[in-house]
Amino acid sequence: MYRTLGGSSGPALWLFSSLLSPFKSARKQAILPTGSTPVPATSIPNIDAALQKLTNKKQEWVMQPCARRAELLRACIQQALMVKDEAVDETVRVKGAYSTGKAEEMMIHMVIITEMRELAEAMEAEGAPQPHALYQRPNGQWVADVFPLGLEGILYGGFKGELWMQPGKEPTQGAIYRTKAKGLKSQGGVSLVLGAGNQASVVAGDILFKLIHEDEVVIVKTNPVNEYIGKHLEQAFKPFVDAGYLAFVYGGGEEGKHLCNHPAVQSIHLTGSEATYDAIVWGPGNPKTGQPQQSREVTAELGCVTPYIVCPGRWSQADLDYHAGTVVAGMTHNAGHNCLKAEVLLLDKDWTQREAFLNALRKALDEEQQRVAFYPNSDSKFQRFKNAFQGVEEHGAQPMQTQGFKTAPWLLKTGLAPQEADVTHENWVGVLQQIDISGGGNPESFLPKAVSFANDNCWGTLSCALIVDPVTQKTNATAVDTAIADLRYGSVNVNLPTILGYAVMKMAWGGFPGSTPQDIQSGNCFAHNTLLYDNIQKGVLYGPWRMPITPFWSSQHKNAVNMIQAVTNFVAKPNMADLNKAAVAALWG
Repeated sequence: MYRTLGGSSGPALWLFSSLLSPFKSARKQAILPTGSTPVPATSIPNIDAALQKLTNKKQEWVMQPCARRAELLRACIQQALMVKDEAVDETVRVKGAYSTGKAEEMMIHMVIITEMRELAEAMEAEGAPQPHALYQRPNGQWVADVFPLGLEGILYGGFKGELWMQPGKEPTQGAIYRTKAKGLKSQGGVSLVLGAGNQASVVAGDILFKLIHEDEVVIVKTNPVNEYIGKHLEQAFKPFVDAGYLAFVYGGGEEGKHLCNHPAVQSIHLTGSEATYDAIVWGPGNPKTGQPQQSREVTAELGCVTPYIVCPGRWSQADLDYHAGTVVAGMTHNAGHNCLKAEVLLLDKDWTQREAFLNALRKALDEEQQRVAFYPNSDSKFQRFKNAFQGVEEHGAQPMQTQGFKTAPWLLKTGLAPQEADVTHENWVGVLQQIDISGGGNPESFLPKAVSFANDNCWGTLSCALIVDPVTQKTNATAVDTAIADLRYGSVNVNLPTILGYAVMKMAWGGFPGSTPQDIQSGNCFAHNTLLYDNIQKGVLYGPWRMPITPFWSSQHKNAVNMIQAVTNFVAKPNMADLNKAAVAALWG
């Protein structure tokens, strides 16, 4: 019912938003970063003491019933609501804030609170919450329709999220909790989480993955790049910290090495780079042959040269502008310091609207405020991109400099032949390569070639986007369905930026199955997945061809702060009052 209501509200939303257009606020002025105060490293004796306390608690955690876990998670929601504003303000001091003000960072904490609530609901369902539906594809592959559920169907009208199971596997849920229900208990374990340096929600998600999915107590070492978030996450997770199931420590390479080799640590989980994974598993500079140096289980979510595939079709100018914005959102979010960042744009060389789309993309980039690339070594990565190609375009509005921080233009290189592109290195900054695929302007010819190029040439298997109009989806249904099925990515996003595949917590987040320690690609596990499915192959998230109002992920949204605040209150405890506030705020975007 709620999905139907959300899906049918589009025309009315478009009308109201259009009527309000003359009265909408201007976009926010940029706030450039000022930096942060370094956090002192935790001493080795204090790290050892924290590990001993966790060791003493690991069996107690295993014995905690689902009801108690749900209680802790719901207590964390209240803590996270209290700490989020201070956390956002400090993050803005480090990263800056741009067209939507603080909304981009506010959304990070909305995601954290969403995952806490959905996992609490999973615990209240004894590890097996109900999906919207289950069905089998013609080849027998099971698919769980998991998003949206309940009232969020009104908020996400026209969306559908599916989890595809590995072929031949059943759509089972909550393996750990099924095992416990049979009276079998594990011995528990202490897991080391090496925190990601780019987003607080990644660290929070990794903590929850190890606590709830893997049934282990956790010690977190924050990344020196964003160590300032540690105290905020420690407050958000205070119920787990106070109970002795979670501890935070700080430091760099020395502390990380000590933790990775500590006898109290049974497993390691990281979100980061392939190089970091290889150094932990094989040892720095060692060949990746024979038995790994690291005997512990090491799970990881790593990077990707993320492809955006644009299928040829007959589009209006509004369509071109809208989906140029889809690509720009995927490229510029968090200044490009994301493992899901749009790295490669695949267009049909023979598409009659190819140049029109590129012009719309250039226009969208020119309207996008330049940002400070806050991640270390960003300048050298921009320079490497410029050195790699001739004719690199620079885009972006309002270059600024203050207190030693300088914004960087968005870099675009168009018209590359497949063999000219660099698709083996993740850039991790605001650059984009556009590659031409010869498809004759025909979806049935273009899609197999584009999918094959992405699968076989672009490094990584984490996420991708496919943009295809409704007419093409209908007239070339088999070709489109085959393309979606053939994409070897853990998150496939249809008519959406890859940001959404990460931000929707009911979807799975991780590399496509099949990696090995010798060739880890984008990792070897799925986080998020708040319905706790066991045998996931990938998630497929479908969005509407065009949202009837300004998408909440767009930097063009003029009321994003108020909207995200209302949505955050809604996801903490879904109710009609906050849903209505979110809808009204969205109309003013």
